Amino acid sequence: MSSELEGKLISAVLTDQKIYHVLQSSPDLLFRTHKDIWEFVRVYSEQNLEVPSVSVVQQKFEDFSYTKDVGSTQHNLNELKEDYLRSNLEQILISTATDLQKTKPDKVLQNVVSKTSELERTAMTVRDIDVTDAKAAKQHFEEVVEEKKKGTLGIKTNLKGFDEFLPSGISKGHFGILMAYPSIGKSWLAAYMAVQAWKANKKPLFISLEMTESEVRNRVYTIMGDGRFSHKKLSGGELDIQDFMNWSDIYLKDRPIFPIVSTGGTGEVTPSVVRGKIGQYKPDIVFIDYIQLMQPNGKTDNEVVRIKNISRELKILAVSENVPVVAIASATPDDVTDMSSPPTLGQVAWSKQLAYDSDFVLSLGRSHGSTILNCVFRKNRHGFLGEFMIDIDFDSGLFLYKDIKI
Repeated sequence: MSSELEGKLISAVLTDQKIYHVLQSSPDLLFRTHKDIWEFVRVYSEQNLEVPSVSVVQQKFEDFSYTKDVGSTQHNLNELKEDYLRSNLEQILISTATDLQKTKPDKVLQNVVSKTSELERTAMTVRDIDVTDAKAAKQHFEEVVEEKKKGTLGIKTNLKGFDEFLPSGISKGHFGILMAYPSIGKSWLAAYMAVQAWKANKKPLFISLEMTESEVRNRVYTIMGDGRFSHKKLSGGELDIQDFMNWSDIYLKDRPIFPIVSTGGTGEVTPSVVRGKIGQYKPDIVFIDYIQLMQPNGKTDNEVVRIKNISRELKILAVSENVPVVAIASATPDDVTDMSSPPTLGQVAWSKQLAYDSDFVLSLGRSHGSTILNCVFRKNRHGFLGEFMIDIDFDSGLFLYKDIKI
């Protein structure tokens, strides 16, 4: 079946000349039996700026059977992609059933995730717009205006500096990075942003690879309480349970859910796992704490390649799922005697790919013993570069914006 569909697709390309449809659809994966013919057509088109004629291809490949009236290139491409996905999924299911009889389930699952992540490449599509199509632009702007009226244009943090430098808010498809050295406060800031999204009736999803779900929840309750709770007392079990329940009955009622996901230190989180959680909870924004503890969909022993793959996969995830993803990333200092200054883009741990793929990078710094968090936009595709300060009371969960550095 695949061989026949590959032949039809090449015949369609030779007929309607629309090779660009195939070029943007992972042809290196789709073509198997006709791979050599496709490569000839591709190279010929690049060198001669036109698709070869049927006779040229048949002179090169005498066994190639050209089919007339097969329809458009796009139609045949869709047919081949569907067949490719179906046949590969069937093979994965069959091999999974066999592997389960002789391998531990967790290892089998890792293998399945790795294989299915590769299939995602063929399911992805490249999107285009024509700038001169004013009607399409008008429709887009009308949708943006409507989203702004509904308050759904982008998620605000209620931190003046952040929201002024990123005026559209953290929007669908954005991939943002909170970068800092250890023990600066990046996890607290991520939790604060998640709470602000929740207060705006958005549904945040917080994925923690560093802390347990109950530890993250304690921080979230502390921030939600606006000074009502002590984080130390919540963590130490020193609270009036009835008072907490009275508060929760009022404050948490009729509000969006706020799921927190943790591995408990035993499992692995990959971009595919994150995609599954997005499908489960349908969040409006996703926070990941933190990237260096993640695993890519495909295994590798090279740390640089691992982070590079994770970065690319998270960016694709944010765009394809149309949901903003904000991830925490650690930094490696050039000078170990200075662990308080906001790191530069070049100091992101293991791979600078994070800086390339992200829509914004907010770099954080804090002096030892200080409660002042120095926040610097090192990159901002949808806004402006700038700096602002936050005074944080880590025990009461209060975040106070400050205009000037002190």
